[in-house]
Amino acid sequence: MRKLSLRQISILGVALGILLPAMVFGYFMTVARYERELQLRIRVPMAQNADMLSKAMEVPLWNVDKEVSKQFVQAVMRNREVISLVVTDEAGNVFVRSDKVRKSGIHTLKEERPIYLETKVIGKVVLEMTTEYVNRDLLDDIFKLGAGLVAQVIFSFVLIWFLFDRRIVRPIQALQAATAKLASGKLDEPLVLQRQDEIGNLASGLNQMRLNLGQLISEREQQNIILQQELKERLRVEQALRDTEEKFIGIFQASPVAMSVLRKNNQYRIVDVNDAWVRQFAWSAETILSNLEIQEDLWRNSEDYAQVLRLLERDGELQGFEAWLRCGTEDKTLLCQISGRLIRFGDEPFLILVQEDITEKRQNEKDILNMNVTLERRVSERTHELEEANNELTVVLENLQRAQQELLRTEKMAALGSLVAGVAHELNTPIGTSVTVASTLQEQTDDILQQYSHGLRKSALEEYLKNARMGTDLLLRNLSKASELVTSFKQVAVDRTSANRRVFALHEMVSELILTLGPMIRKTKHEVVSDIPEKMMMDSYPGAMGQVMTNLINNAFIHAFGGESRGTVTISARFFDIDRIEIIVKDNGKGIIPVNLGRIFDPFFTTRLGQGGSGLGLNIVYNLIKDVLGGDISVDSIVGKGTSFTIVLPRIAKITDEQN
Repeated sequence: MRKLSLRQISILGVALGILLPAMVFGYFMTVARYERELQLRIRVPMAQNADMLSKAMEVPLWNVDKEVSKQFVQAVMRNREVISLVVTDEAGNVFVRSDKVRKSGIHTLKEERPIYLETKVIGKVVLEMTTEYVNRDLLDDIFKLGAGLVAQVIFSFVLIWFLFDRRIVRPIQALQAATAKLASGKLDEPLVLQRQDEIGNLASGLNQMRLNLGQLISEREQQNIILQQELKERLRVEQALRDTEEKFIGIFQASPVAMSVLRKNNQYRIVDVNDAWVRQFAWSAETILSNLEIQEDLWRNSEDYAQVLRLLERDGELQGFEAWLRCGTEDKTLLCQISGRLIRFGDEPFLILVQEDITEKRQNEKDILNMNVTLERRVSERTHELEEANNELTVVLENLQRAQQELLRTEKMAALGSLVAGVAHELNTPIGTSVTVASTLQEQTDDILQQYSHGLRKSALEEYLKNARMGTDLLLRNLSKASELVTSFKQVAVDRTSANRRVFALHEMVSELILTLGPMIRKTKHEVVSDIPEKMMMDSYPGAMGQVMTNLINNAFIHAFGGESRGTVTISARFFDIDRIEIIVKDNGKGIIPVNLGRIFDPFFTTRLGQGGSGLGLNIVYNLIKDVLGGDISVDSIVGKGTSFTIVLPRIAKITDEQN
């Protein structure tokens, strides 16, 4: 309303003065007429028809005469305002029903009447009528009334607007323009409006106000300049105070040591504490600030508190004063180092106290002093114990190293002894055969010599020469086989018992090894297969290599295969890169359980303890590959499918310090 102009307010007032009474009066008339029409056209006929039908349907319903009932129903349905009529029996089943098409959104009234036969209820009549036609007639009347009202208002508006514009609006607009000039600072232009009415008096008053304002504005401008300077200075001081206060509060609350602020003019009552103080003394800030008794009871010895206040009032500051203070829980006391200073905020003095908990520090110092008394004795005793333990460990380590070396030597000699026994067994057959052939030739030679002294027949000489040729062939074949075995054994034995480095073909070295291990392999049901390409040359240590292969084969025979199973150990090799060769020793045995995979190279680890296993076989393999051959070994195993040892060796072995 405040944003409307005077013309708009006046027109709105006139319109409301005419419209509101007419609308209120018309509303009440319309409502009364609507209720009257509703009563006369709907409610009264509906009650009459319902009463008539409840009596008329008594006999047809009892006799179940639907034709007569339909005639009554159709007579009532001829009324356009009746939209539904339902007659039901005493069980609630529909006896006769008639409905008209309903329009959406229409309002209906319903009337129900029971049907009596004497005093017994035998059915029910439900009559429903619409108010659509009554509403339509009412809307027509409202439209006519509204049209007349609008015509009346328009005529009144035109007449009042003409008079109001001439006598009020235009003079006021002139005053408004003059006032706008005054507001913009144009005080030198007078307002000219010659009228002998209230508006003329208002114009004269505005002229006088213009003169007075000019004088006041000049005075106020001088005062405003002074006030602006004072205001700027005051704002600067207030901002500086706010910044200082915020910094102080931030530093105060963020301080890691307990701090409290006391007001001197209020008997040194605590007015603020920081978060560290609350954590240290277990009092909430609200409790300690609102309870003077707790503040006084905070100091275990009131003389300490009095002494602190005296020193601060005398010197203005305090450093390193120690006193016992109480905590809020479990009747606990803390030894605190008190520091403080008197400061002023404005004209009011305050006391800032720092209460650092040194209870644990003092206890630690005391414990350190007590420990220093016996520390030298304990250090001496401990040093003596450590020396004795070190001596014992040195002896044990030397014994362990000697035992390990002895076990390694024994393992090597046992393998070599097994090799010698196998070779001896292999040599036994060809040498035995050669001895038999030689003795047979000797007997036949003696016989031919005797025959020669008595006269040698040609057939006997030919038989002797034939047998001699056959015998020499047998001797040559068996002695050649024995020579091959001896040559292989010599090479393997030399390689095993020495650390000689030489250039060799890997497939030849492995083939000789398998040939040498033939007697041991044939005692089992297993086989060893070499799948190494020819001309794969290495400059390394064949003795260490043979020991590695022997131990891996023995390990597979002992651990990988069961007593009745037939296993296969496959040795294959390929070039890993230009400088290294990868050798894979794989079996199809029962595999290694995952928990043991990380321990199989540890010394003395065996799964056949007490059954012939020393626990050094794979440890020897690991040490030879790492220390002598300069390679790496890894193992993969799947339980039930077998184990695969992967060895990566340099084609040209490096020379270590020990080998030099």
